[in-house]
Amino acid sequence: MEKILSGKPLAALIRARIKELIAEHGLSPQMLLIQTGSDPASAYYVQNIVSSGAKLGCEVRLENLPEDVSQADLLALIASASADPGVHGIMLQKPLPRHLDEALAGASIDPAKDIDCLNPVNQGRIILNQDALLPCTPLAVLCTLRYYGVPVAGQHAVIIGRSAVVGKPLANMLLWKKPWADASVTVCHSRSANLSTLTQSADILIAALGKAEFVQPDMIKKNSVLIDVGINAVDSPAGKSAFVGDIDYNACFDKALAITPVPGGIGSVTTSLLWLNLLKAALGAQGTNKKIDDFLDFIFREYQ
Repeated sequence: MEKILSGKPLAALIRARIKELIAEHGLSPQMLLIQTGSDPASAYYVQNIVSSGAKLGCEVRLENLPEDVSQADLLALIASASADPGVHGIMLQKPLPRHLDEALAGASIDPAKDIDCLNPVNQGRIILNQDALLPCTPLAVLCTLRYYGVPVAGQHAVIIGRSAVVGKPLANMLLWKKPWADASVTVCHSRSANLSTLTQSADILIAALGKAEFVQPDMIKKNSVLIDVGINAVDSPAGKSAFVGDIDYNACFDKALAITPVPGGIGSVTTSLLWLNLLKAALGAQGTNKKIDDFLDFIFREYQ
């Protein structure tokens, strides 16, 4: 097992496999990407999605809505796209303006086109270990562990963070009865007593709480695997902005068996898996209902 679990080679592998399948099936997957407002950071991310999709043979139709768009108008756009057979996937660029109900918007997306896993139907399928379009960040964690050959079955995985986007779905996915899952899982949060005692028991520690360098060496077990989902902007000593994770990478590096970097770790893989969901949705629209396991087996066929 490598010490640094970089996401870049895995992201490149996933994109190559997706491009291969798109060409093989003669697909032209189309995504509707809905952006509200003109936040510069959001706009930068949106343009990256558009350009990376084009390289894979995917079309991204961008709808840039005004900051003050009404809930009714947003829902009408989602309903139109859900009914449009030419649109295979729908993504809401988050966060939405505060006056919009994100849960209501997510629930209005056709589950078969819900490539960011916002619809409660897809979220419920995760709990029941049923096939679905899966949330990209939790899937990126599992793919990273699988790619680098990290043992998961029977191991104690501890997650710091209980969000509906990462912590909760990831906990359920790690519990799946699959060779690359099947862990014993503990979920910690802001109300957890004796947090360090829990994290020190982890064979695999996953930090997803959104606090810069929160995890320190005294919180981890020697030779544990550290997966950092967080990305936080901080001021460097030189006065410039830098990005760090929820784990103090430099401080924990020597004690860990393996660790993901930030940036260049889970985030790189997350973005590539968005296209896997779009590919699955596009194939489903033409009646080829491959399960997510089929795609993962294809991606990791040389890493079994």
